[in-house]
Amino acid sequence: MAVTGLGTMREELQGTSVDALFQRGEADRLLARPKAQEDLEKIAKSERSDHRLRVLAHELLVMSGKNPDQRMVRIYCEAISGAFMHNWWALPGHHLGKFGSTLVRFGEAALPYLLKEMDDPALLTYLGPDAPVNREYRYCVGDLALYLASQIGGFEFSDAKEPEVREAARMQYMKDLSEKLANVKRK
Repeated sequence: MAVTGLGTMREELQGTSVDALFQRGEADRLLARPKAQEDLEKIAKSERSDHRLRVLAHELLVMSGKNPDQRMVRIYCEAISGAFMHNWWALPGHHLGKFGSTLVRFGEAALPYLLKEMDDPALLTYLGPDAPVNREYRYCVGDLALYLASQIGGFEFSDAKEPEVREAARMQYMKDLSEKLANVKRK
C-alpha cells in the first residue's frame, strides 16, 4: 500500500478518528510510513502531548508488536474518563475493547490509577450494537474502571442492572483496594 499521508505523524493522528485507525486501515498506512516507530515512540513519551494522542501512538506501537510500555499505565487510566468513546475500553460485565485489553496487560500496576477513576459517576458514552445495553444499565466511568480492575485482579464484577447495587459493590471494592495499597506502601 502506498504511503499517501502529507503531514507529520502527530498531524495524522490529530486528524483521524479511532474508527478510521483501527477499523478502516489507517493504522496500517501510518505504520508503513518511514520512521513510523520512532515517530510514534516520541509522541507516546511526550509529556506535551494530550492523552488521546499518546494512547493512539502507543496502541499503534502495540499493534506493531511492541509490548505495552509500563510508563503509559497512568495515561491510559486517566484517558478512561473521556478521551475516547467508551466502547474502545469495554462494556462493563460483558467484554473488553481494544484499549481495555491493553490496559489489562499492564497488570496490577494499573490498580492504583483505576482506583482514582472508580468514583467517577459520569455516564459512559457508547456507540455500536452494545449501546442499548449501556443505556439500559446506565453504566458510569466508575463501573468501567471497576470492570477493568476485575479483569486484572481476577474477581467477579457485580453486573447488577441497578446502578445503586453496582455502586455499593464498587464502594466496597474501593475501600478494600485502598487498604490493600496502603498496607503495601507500609511494607
